[in-house]
Amino acid sequence: MNIKLFFLLVIIESLCVVGGFFGLILFFFLYFGSGAGASSDKAILTENVSFVILFLLPLLFGIFKYRALTEKLKAKSYLYSGLLVTIVSGIYFDLNM
Repeated sequence: MNIKLFFLLVIIESLCVVGGFFGLILFFFLYFGSGAGASSDKAILTENVSFVILFLLPLLFGIFKYRALTEKLKAKSYLYSGLLVTIVSGIYFDLNM
């Protein structure tokens, strides 16, 4: 496993997840608004599904790169960094997968 690549990927993927989290919050606030529309069943379901997809993206990217790359040292770095970012972001943002 390439340690330098691993830490670089962890930092980049973490920034993307945090940025996507705040972007989704802003988007849902603008789309559903505040009040009765924001507490509807459709809004809550949409929010839960989109956050699960957002937090699974680093893991899916790591799996894709692991299968696509021929150099297995770099491939393991992609896979392990995606797994680490997925687990830590799920715990940090209190996501019950």
